[in-house]
Amino acid sequence: KNIENAGHDPSGSWAYGTDRGVLEQYLNHWRDRFDWREQEDALNKLPHFRAKLHCPISRRDLDIHFIHATSSAPDAIPLLLVHGWPGSVVEFLKVIPLLNAEGFTVVAPSIPGYGWSEAPTTPGANVWYMADRLHTLMQELGYAQYAAQGGDWGGMITTRIARQYPKQCVALHVNFCLNLPFDWYSALKAVIGLPFMSRAEWAALKSTLYFLKYETAYQRIQGTKPQSLAYGLNDSPLGLLAWHLEKFQSWSDCGSSPPEASGLTIDEILTNVMVYWVTQSIGTSCRLYYESLGHHPTAAGPTALPGGYVPVPTGVLWANRELFKPPRHVAAECFNLKQWSVHEKGGHFFAFEQPEAMAADVTKFFKITIDFEECKRRAPSKGQGPGLQPLRYLILSSIIGGTALAAGKLWRSRL
Repeated sequence: KNIENAGHDPSGSWAYGTDRGVLEQYLNHWRDRFDWREQEDALNKLPHFRAKLHCPISRRDLDIHFIHATSSAPDAIPLLLVHGWPGSVVEFLKVIPLLNAEGFTVVAPSIPGYGWSEAPTTPGANVWYMADRLHTLMQELGYAQYAAQGGDWGGMITTRIARQYPKQCVALHVNFCLNLPFDWYSALKAVIGLPFMSRAEWAALKSTLYFLKYETAYQRIQGTKPQSLAYGLNDSPLGLLAWHLEKFQSWSDCGSSPPEASGLTIDEILTNVMVYWVTQSIGTSCRLYYESLGHHPTAAGPTALPGGYVPVPTGVLWANRELFKPPRHVAAECFNLKQWSVHEKGGHFFAFEQPEAMAADVTKFFKITIDFEECKRRAPSKGQGPGLQPLRYLILSSIIGGTALAAGKLWRSRL
């Protein structure tokens, strides 16, 4: 009845939000056919753990949930695998066994405040905080050096880890590439490269600008008043499903069709929603936007945009329906870019939608494109830049010389 009272989308599509007919289909399936116990069994096929990590903000230990799926390979690469919002570790249930088979030991935590990980109870738990906690988790598990992979918040968190702890996190793979040129020279090169972008890169830039203009209202809500939103979503499973379903439809590679056209199933999406419902974590998950985006009056500034050069070898997976797709030359100014993979299929939830392609891309990067053992031996220092840049100094000397010449002429004209 609540769905009927909500009315129809006047456009007959997803333009006003979650489509009523699709929502009814999901609700009926959830109520009549969805088997949570069966999904629990699928989750429990992977080994789950909890660890207590010190929280410097509240000065007490924080319970962190994580999957720790080890590989039998003697030279297995420890891989920190981090999800985003509105995702969870459910996104990785299909890809983790594939990565194990390729020789990766996977640590997939629930971000603090998501799923079964305890939420910080004091302000300040932003992207930087999450990066520090998950880096600490890897260190306490005994992985002195490791690799990282992430999408959405996970991409931002792992990017921060790789920049702050390059001696430990020695290689990075992201399917959500978000960073900013770190100084005037990298910004200048990024601008100069714009006319030389490919047709696909121009289309990607156009879709990125469309997303930023029309698809980010949720960020404003979650970034300013997450608690008000949480009361409704935490009280109504229907409301929670509708809030999540719209993101899975608009962010996955399904065009104008329901989310299942992306390769996901109704059961998989409902299982992800159930993680938020049974743990009552939708409110605490939204706080990451409040703490990181800098939209509220007391914010010191945004921490979601990593900023700064990432010196460790980096692989970027550029999916067809990703939300934010920077041109390759811009990414190369921000990362020590070693692999750039363009995928025609797949969207924002790439590991969830295309697990085989994700596993293959990750394996190619860490096992073929780079030598992981060499990365460990030659790990860069924190703050290390991209190396010698002769053109940078030529431009700088030209600016200084030109300024000095102009100043000299001005001084002589006044004598």
